[in-house]
Amino acid sequence: MRTTTAPPPIHPNDTCLPTDSLSLSFPNDAGCMARIRSATGAFLRRTHPHDRALLGDALLVVTELATNVVRHTDGPGRLTLTAHRRGIGIEVSDTSRALPAPAPLAPEDLHGRGLLLVAALTESLTLTLDPGSGKTVHALLPDRTAAPVPPDPRGARRPHRTW
Repeated sequence: MRTTTAPPPIHPNDTCLPTDSLSLSFPNDAGCMARIRSATGAFLRRTHPHDRALLGDALLVVTELATNVVRHTDGPGRLTLTAHRRGIGIEVSDTSRALPAPAPLAPEDLHGRGLLLVAALTESLTLTLDPGSGKTVHALLPDRTAAPVPPDPRGARRPHRTW
């Protein structure tokens, strides 16, 4: 995953401005997962009501990223969802500056696949070290009902995964 000090740029072919957003803080407590998933589901049903695949993928990505905050940090987290005409931006922030470190997995391992799943589902996945303290994981889930985005004329490869 690429680590930066600034949020990732909007995709070069995405001229659509955000249409809606939701931001909520959550405690470092696994009991908050139902509220996070419920808020995400309501947001997706309102902003992309005809894309059930996007809803399922968003619920999985949000759950994995929020679970990482609860399992691997001491402070609270913040979830921000941003609806675009061509997908959903998902940002999960926490108070830790420790970077995720994917490790080799054995078949019997029960944990450690969350970021791999998130990377497989998303069009882009980046990590920003926030000023002061903490970090934010940025993910973009494409809307599968939208028209395909044309290739970048500058020859950039898609999908954009930076880790």
